[in-house]
Amino acid sequence: MQSIGMRPKSALFGGSFDPIHLGHLHLIHQASLFGMERVIVVPVFQSNFKRGIKPVSFEDRVRMIELSISDYREIYSDDILIEISLFEGERGGISYTSDTLRFFYPSLSERGKVNLIIGDDIPPTLDRWHEYGYLKENARFFCFARDNTKRADLEAEIHYIDSPIYPASSSSYRSGGESAIPKRVREYIDEHGLY
Repeated sequence: MQSIGMRPKSALFGGSFDPIHLGHLHLIHQASLFGMERVIVVPVFQSNFKRGIKPVSFEDRVRMIELSISDYREIYSDDILIEISLFEGERGGISYTSDTLRFFYPSLSERGKVNLIIGDDIPPTLDRWHEYGYLKENARFFCFARDNTKRADLEAEIHYIDSPIYPASSSSYRSGGESAIPKRVREYIDEHGLY
């Protein structure tokens, strides 16, 4: 694993989670292997990059995340603390990472920055995020990816942590693939007729 001179204790992990899948849980586990002690999952209310897409209700997505934590405990044996933040849902409107960062900064900043977990698809788009200037000054990004993942040439502090990739996506599930959805989440989806 890449050495960065520190082991962050906590990190935010944001996303639509529409629905949460085993790839998301895999990223949390990789964070635990890296030494993180706490991950706060932050579901968006409405993604800035998916304005034309109406996700399943915020309440349903939160419930699926809650259920997935129970699945996580059956799959992995680590003791990382997983919490859920309702901040973006309570705020409403378009969700901006910069706003979430400002909210959490007083309680979560480590060495002057808030740690964020991101997938390997994020770095190429990062400089197009709302208030990128604020993010690059106040966020530290941890991208868990294969060692040969293309590195983004950005001023932001991005740490690429060599780790295996779990081949799963929410869009593939919505297109008919069910194998990457945690058991309790799949049961909730079936019970409530989601997707």
